[in-house]
Amino acid sequence: MTFAVLPFQPPAGDPTGAQIAATMTEAAVAAQEDRPLWAQVASRKSVEQAVARHATDKDLASDLNVHFLIRGTVVPAASGYSVGIMVVDGATERVIDSKMFPIGSGTLTPRLREEFDRTLGWLTARAVEVEVQRARAKPADALDVRDLAFRAFMEWDEKKGQRDEKGAYTTATTLLNRALAIAPDDSLALYLTARVNLCDCVEGWSKNVEEQQAIGAAAMDKYLLKDPQSPSMLVLKSELLALHGRFEESLLLVESVLKRNPEDTDASEVKAYDLLKLGKPQEALVAQKAVLERRDYWQDAALAASIYYALEQYGLAAQMAQKAKAQMRREELANPRMGPVVLTLAAAEARIGRSGTAKVALADFNAAVPGVDTIPAVKKWMHPAADLAGYEPLYEGLRLAGVAD
Repeated sequence: MTFAVLPFQPPAGDPTGAQIAATMTEAAVAAQEDRPLWAQVASRKSVEQAVARHATDKDLASDLNVHFLIRGTVVPAASGYSVGIMVVDGATERVIDSKMFPIGSGTLTPRLREEFDRTLGWLTARAVEVEVQRARAKPADALDVRDLAFRAFMEWDEKKGQRDEKGAYTTATTLLNRALAIAPDDSLALYLTARVNLCDCVEGWSKNVEEQQAIGAAAMDKYLLKDPQSPSMLVLKSELLALHGRFEESLLLVESVLKRNPEDTDASEVKAYDLLKLGKPQEALVAQKAVLERRDYWQDAALAASIYYALEQYGLAAQMAQKAKAQMRREELANPRMGPVVLTLAAAEARIGRSGTAKVALADFNAAVPGVDTIPAVKKWMHPAADLAGYEPLYEGLRLAGVAD
């Protein structure tokens, strides 16, 4: 997909607002340039020249030879300023979607930058939907590699949203195989093949997870031959190494990513996980705090809960585990890699003498995972890659909570 980021419009006669608009324009261009698989971005100079020549979105898009325009407007707000961002279909001048982004005083903190990047990622995904709608209107034999890859991503995402993990995998794989048959080295098709096959979601239905992992690893390695420094693929490879217990190798890999970009949140999270598994929870906490400063996913809180538990900071462990649990779906609570955060909650609550809340957590766990109600059953159920799998102090906490041997 092709994009042009137009200069964000400031409030009239407001120097601070004008500076914020310039900052946000630069941030938007940088964010789109960081998505080379999804977005090809018109150069800043060409955009400036086109804006000087044309007034309408349609003429701008045609001149720049792009499909989509990103526009932004900075407006005063009670807390400082807000930025309205929209993505526009250049051919029709239709606003596909828009978002309001509060910026406060105008300082783009690491967390605000992360949220801003996610906002632009959402708008980029909405543009992908438009491309997919166009692709669906084409005859099947007229679909090119991009059509097939975009459709694979969108239909995978849609079916996952419907809780149809197996259907998501099957549909996406069929489309990606067609794409790779046309262009075996296509970067987006390889990237998505790696992602789809290495996703945790296959564990819920696949009878041969290793087969999916092998397919994903092959696509990942082929991608890395083309782009050895790809941060997303190196992080994915580090996750796969960690999944197989190769924590030292995984740590070296994410350290190499962080050396180039210390603000890579995904790499910081893998680093925290590796350090926890290597028995270095204090160092893990430093890495995970860098993640928590930038974003607020339940997975981040779950890993933080495990780290705090390993540091015997049980009150904080319970707080973070409860935060994660409150955002998790039932099938995530039942997942042997994700669900153990509820056990961490129960064990932490028991450690600080709150037996009532510990029992409530255990009841919630047993509702999601019936029959796993003894320590041996818990050990058998937990995935080896779960944060505190095999960690004896967790089982001691569960005994305090009332789980029988």
